[in-house]
Amino acid sequence: MTLSPRSELVGGRLLVVLWLFGAAYFFSLFFRTVNAILAPDLQADLGLGPISLGFLTAAYFLGLGLAQIPIGICLDAYGPRRVQAVLLCLAAIGIASFGIFDSVALLVLARAMIGIGLAGCLVASYQSASLWLPMRLVPFASGIFLAAGGLGALAATQPIRFLMGFWEWQQIFVALSFLVLFIALAIFVAAPDPEKGRMISWAERLRSVPTAARNTRLRRYLPLSALCFGTGTAMQGLWAAPWMTDVVGYNIDNVSWTLMAMAVALTVGSALGGAFSTLLQRFGLGVRHVVLGSAVIFIAAEIALITAQPLLNVPAWLIFSLTYNVVTLSYAYVAMSQGKEMIGISNALMNTVVILSTFAIQYGLGAVFAWTNAGQNKSPYLYTLAVLVGLQICAFWWAVKNDKPIEAKA
Repeated sequence: MTLSPRSELVGGRLLVVLWLFGAAYFFSLFFRTVNAILAPDLQADLGLGPISLGFLTAAYFLGLGLAQIPIGICLDAYGPRRVQAVLLCLAAIGIASFGIFDSVALLVLARAMIGIGLAGCLVASYQSASLWLPMRLVPFASGIFLAAGGLGALAATQPIRFLMGFWEWQQIFVALSFLVLFIALAIFVAAPDPEKGRMISWAERLRSVPTAARNTRLRRYLPLSALCFGTGTAMQGLWAAPWMTDVVGYNIDNVSWTLMAMAVALTVGSALGGAFSTLLQRFGLGVRHVVLGSAVIFIAAEIALITAQPLLNVPAWLIFSLTYNVVTLSYAYVAMSQGKEMIGISNALMNTVVILSTFAIQYGLGAVFAWTNAGQNKSPYLYTLAVLVGLQICAFWWAVKNDKPIEAKA
């Protein structure tokens, strides 16, 4: 069966439900980026080199990416309430396991389990907004969800270092697993199921995957989203810290404060992106222009980082974080050209490519840095980012080439 909006979810209950989905995405970004702060401890406790650290951190994205299409199909079949509650319970198990295990192999499995359990946070949030809000407010709500994720990234910086003054990181993970479990139960209790529409067989649902993939808007904006978000997350989630120490010469305190400022910028940028998408509609513009404008500013910030000028470092990192997440408002832009029964699988398809690209970039950077002894030479950092910038420029050209407005589907 397909799902239809449910009109009874209004007022205070609507806000509570949307808040709960945003809280889930908060934890998704928290666990996505926390290894940037934990990296020295993980390396000291587990004896990890750059390749092993990169793979351990990127295992989250591997689980996250591989789960996207099954989750998208299940979201369209069962709705965000049931799917998200089950996934968050799985995430809670993975988080607790990461705090308990001391074997590198088991920690990789636990982090991959965290990725699978948190894999539905963004697409379930987007679907909840699409089901229960007017379409004109969906980009704004999407920006608010992204801002909630930014707060999660913020919590994974200086606040987590503060807590590590009282507890071991393993104890913090076990405690956080109970918070994630609470969010899962709250979503299951508070969120309704959407009304059921016409019956759709699983064979038909599987056939919807290539149908959604053939969407012109999806194919044009997916490469840009994958490269910008993948680069931004790979850097902010792990490699920005060694960049700051090896290229600019920061100490650990300077690194942690800069990462915290970047997380604030990520939050602010995400919220502003959604707000601007709504406000610009009054002037005949919209989410497409916000996505493309953010991509241009993001690329400019990367070019500033490549110049390796110390005075430009902090402003460039802040602009970098302010903009890369906003590019994923392309999900909402693409969803406007899909039918409601296709929104879940459309978002899942985009997220699959975006997240697996993030895995490849994060792990690939670790391999390049280890192979080139990047800790003793800053050139590998600059050259690899320059290559990524070149790919992003090509993807930007592909997005705008012959792009024509498409009427949003109801």
